[in-house]
Amino acid sequence: MISDGGDRPAPLLRPPALVKGDAIGVVAPSYAPRPGWLVRGVKALEHVGFNVILDPEIALGRRFKRTEDERRAENFMGVWLDPKVKAVMGSTGGYGAVRMLPYLEPEIFRRNPKPFVGYSDITALHLWLMRRAGLRVFHGPTVDDLIPSARDPTMASLLNALMVPKPLTKLGKGKARVLRPGRAIGRIIGGNLSLVQQTIGTPYEVDTRDAILFLEETRDPMSVLDERLVHLRAAGLMRAVKGVVFGQLSIDRSEEDEFEDFLLDLVSDLNVPVLADFPAGHEVPNLTIPLGTEVELVAEDNVGWITYREDALEETASPAKDAPGTASTPAARPSSLVPSP
Repeated sequence: MISDGGDRPAPLLRPPALVKGDAIGVVAPSYAPRPGWLVRGVKALEHVGFNVILDPEIALGRRFKRTEDERRAENFMGVWLDPKVKAVMGSTGGYGAVRMLPYLEPEIFRRNPKPFVGYSDITALHLWLMRRAGLRVFHGPTVDDLIPSARDPTMASLLNALMVPKPLTKLGKGKARVLRPGRAIGRIIGGNLSLVQQTIGTPYEVDTRDAILFLEETRDPMSVLDERLVHLRAAGLMRAVKGVVFGQLSIDRSEEDEFEDFLLDLVSDLNVPVLADFPAGHEVPNLTIPLGTEVELVAEDNVGWITYREDALEETASPAKDAPGTASTPAARPSSLVPSP
C-alpha cells in the first residue's frame, strides 16, 4: 500500500460503483477456466443485468514462460483499458498471476480505477494493485464460481459490494465464530495465506499496519498453515494488526480437533479480536470483502461479523463515463463468443 510518509498508509483510490448495464471484463491471469464453468458464470452475470467482455485469449492453456507472462500481462491491461469495461473479474484461480507482475504498469491502474474481484491466486494481483497502484480491490468469487441466481449468497454479496459504496450488511454474521472477543477498526487486507506469505521481502509486501488481517487457505495440512503463519510473525507482519479474520481454511480432517487451539495459540498473545470460519474463500458461500477499506470487526460472545466504516466505491449517479486517457482494445470479445461447454 502506498505510504503517505507517516506511520499510516495513504488512503487508497476508490473505483466507481457499478450500475446495471455496465460491462464486466473477465481475465485469466492464472489458469485457463473450464469452458462449461465459464459459460455458467457469464450467464450468471448477464442474468443480473451486466454485459461481459472476455480476455481474447482466455481459453489458452498455461506453459509459464516469460513470453507468455508478458502476453498475459498485455491482455490483462488491455481488458482493463477498454473504456466499455467498468469492472474486472478473474475467471478462475490456480497459479501464474505472480509471474505477470514484472510486466504490469502501475500507472495504467492508478489512472483508471476499476473494481477488481477474485480470490485464491488472484491475491497476488490484489496485493500488487494495493501497494503499487494505490487501488482498493475486492476479495470475492471468480466467474467460474457463479451461478445464475441473484439469491445465491455469493452472488448477492458480490452485487452489494460492487454496486453500493457502503453496504450496511454485517458480513459473516451467523457463520463466523469467535476465537477471541473484542472490537477493532482498521483497513481489511490479506487474502490467500500462501500468496500473502510470498509477498514478504517484495516491493508489494502486504502492509499490516493498523490493519484487520484476513487470511484463507485451501487443502493444506496444519503444519503448512503453521509454517506460513510463523513466517508472517517472524517477518514482523503480525505485530501491528488490530484484528485477525480467518476465512475458510481447508485442512486434514484428522487434525480438525486440534485446529482451533492451534490457531488461538498462534495469535492469542496479540491481544486482538479473532474470528474463524468467516464465509470467504474456497468454499460456499464466498462473500466479497472490500480489501483496503476501513471496517469494524465485532466479536461478541459467540457471534462475529465485519461492517464497512467507510465507502469502498465512488457513487455513480449514472453510467460511468470513460476515464480520460483510456484506450479501447478491439481484441476483447463479447461473451457470446464464450466457447461451448
